[in-house]
Amino acid sequence: MFKIKHLLIIVFASLGAGSLFAQDDADLLRYSMLDPVGTARYNAMGGAFSALGANFTTLSTNPAGIGFYTRHELSLSMGIVSQNSVSDYYEQKNSLEKVKFNIPQGGGVFCIKNANPAAGKYWSLHLGVGANRLKDFNNNIYTKGVNTQSSYMQDVAAQSAGYDFARQHSDAAHIGNLAYQTGLIDYIDTLDYTYESFLGKGLSQKHILQEWGNITEMTFSFGGNWSDKVFFGLTLGVPIVDYTQKSVIEEANTAGLPLPHNFKSYEVRNRMDVSGTGVNLKLGLIYKPVHFFRVGVAFHTPTYYWLKENADMDMLTDMQYVWTNNDVLPNVVHGGYEDRYGLSTPLKGIFSTAFLIKNFGAIAVEGEIIDYRQMRMEVDDDIEYNSYITDIVKNNYRLLGVLRVGTEWRVNFLSIRAGYIWQSCPYNNRILENNWSNHTVTAGLGVNAGRWTIDFGLRAKLSKSLDNFYYLVTEDGTPLVQPAKIASSKFLYTLTVGCKF
Repeated sequence: MFKIKHLLIIVFASLGAGSLFAQDDADLLRYSMLDPVGTARYNAMGGAFSALGANFTTLSTNPAGIGFYTRHELSLSMGIVSQNSVSDYYEQKNSLEKVKFNIPQGGGVFCIKNANPAAGKYWSLHLGVGANRLKDFNNNIYTKGVNTQSSYMQDVAAQSAGYDFARQHSDAAHIGNLAYQTGLIDYIDTLDYTYESFLGKGLSQKHILQEWGNITEMTFSFGGNWSDKVFFGLTLGVPIVDYTQKSVIEEANTAGLPLPHNFKSYEVRNRMDVSGTGVNLKLGLIYKPVHFFRVGVAFHTPTYYWLKENADMDMLTDMQYVWTNNDVLPNVVHGGYEDRYGLSTPLKGIFSTAFLIKNFGAIAVEGEIIDYRQMRMEVDDDIEYNSYITDIVKNNYRLLGVLRVGTEWRVNFLSIRAGYIWQSCPYNNRILENNWSNHTVTAGLGVNAGRWTIDFGLRAKLSKSLDNFYYLVTEDGTPLVQPAKIASSKFLYTLTVGCKF
């Protein structure tokens, strides 16, 4: 073995080892499961705007809403995101909190032709351009506890089966390669390239995961209405991805176990940066048979993304591994890669209704349906790997539903708003489903001062999930690690200033 200066991803490996790509189904879900945030009014009403219209964020949900504008309008939103998570891992609880500033929305709608039935003009046409925030990636997880069942290095050894890190795959961008170079794993059999680790149960484990960034969609919309009855719209969306993930995995011999090589601890530090753009098309229709009732439908094509991913990994060990020729293995090794790939998200359908109570109240309900089994990975020149990911997606994901409810009540120049969002579990797994919960409550206020409007919105998202930073079982399927139970809360405070002219 020898010290590695830098590792590059390789396209394929022989001996049945398969392709060494970092992308997997988790990447597909990351960019497919969206949670639009935009204007403060939209956020305060739980995003239930697909049948109400006349709100800039609807250009990214139901573009038919553009047909309700009667004047030109410019708007800009600013927000603060506060995220906190509490973990429970082997009966030890830890928490982590972060605060970020963002600009979730900005743009304008311009009326190029207004309807005037009295003058025989039944059509109105509008253009809209700007940006909406489709997803905020801010997320933090901190888990720590003493694992009485296994070591993460045992999972790394299992993942490494089939690789020849000593020769053929010595430059592989694989965590097993770094573990092999430092002596944390070693061969069991050099004929079939299987590995084992001298580490096992009883170690203190720590996992820190921090994510930030967003998907912001540039929107180019056209639409209008006919006779104030039928409203239609089309949006060309160009989502821009900016995502960063940092993680730390650490195992330490805090109990002073008699382990080989005077092992005290090791730490794996990861950083991944993803950037790129996509394209999609959204079609919408809203019908208003009477003044107090509206029904809407919207269809979103899959988004096709072209992404660039850069990753770096450092492994640091506190031990002394003396090789057979008295060479001491390195305590610090580095790996990394740069890759480009494509993916497509599922198509989406949105159905909505809204009821208006004279001129001072509104209640809106909408449902969203997405089939996550339609997610696809598109790595160039590797049809087999793409098919492999497709099979994983079909077997582990399912149809998902999102329910949004919102209401607004006006008293003179003041508006009071509230809403609720519920999202079902995307995983086709009973354990994950039983530990999945995703609820968002919203509220806000608005002031209408003629040409100018000022709105404030609050979204409080409460969720629970499992953190499986590795998954290890025995031959009979008995788990050798407990997933951490995560309870998260995310608060988004939004202020929007709008101007009509």
